[in-house]
Amino acid sequence: MKKMKTDRRVRRTQNALKTNLLLLMKEQPIQKISVSRLCEKSDINRSTFYTYYSSPMDLLHSIEDEILQRLEETILQYQQENSVPRFMESIVHYISSHQELIRLIFSDNGDPGFLNRLTLMLQEKTIKNWKARFPSCSKESLITLHTFISRGCIGVIESWIRNGFQTSEEEISHILELLSRSAASAVLKNRL
Repeated sequence: MKKMKTDRRVRRTQNALKTNLLLLMKEQPIQKISVSRLCEKSDINRSTFYTYYSSPMDLLHSIEDEILQRLEETILQYQQENSVPRFMESIVHYISSHQELIRLIFSDNGDPGFLNRLTLMLQEKTIKNWKARFPSCSKESLITLHTFISRGCIGVIESWIRNGFQTSEEEISHILELLSRSAASAVLKNRL
């Protein structure tokens, strides 16, 4: 029973730190947020912070890791089903359901390396699947195709975020699917 209370306290402390980090990121870039300020806002001492994280950036990376894990689970699920439309719908729905978090992660106050981590994770999960389906294509060509598609999709999503999520989830999903399919089919048809 004691372990459950400890786990609850740990989760409560970590959630307070995450929440307050995101609140501070509304005011200033992650690089300027100090441990002292974060601890003060979270009403915890510095030693407690350092029990879980080494820096505010480390804490932000743990938040980003949760996002990447969710996206990875989505990729694996829809790769098995080979369903690009459902994959896009799921990603767009996740983003729409976590608008404030995603807006902060993609903002100038967020981690500039996050998009690279996201692209590499997507690439790692996708290229193996594509290589099995299109064995005549070189891995390098598939990486180039993936980079083009993923960066294009990220650009569309960033624009959607900047415009305040005004376009419907369905329309954004459809746009992403069409762009991805048309780029992939045009390139794969020519066998790179």
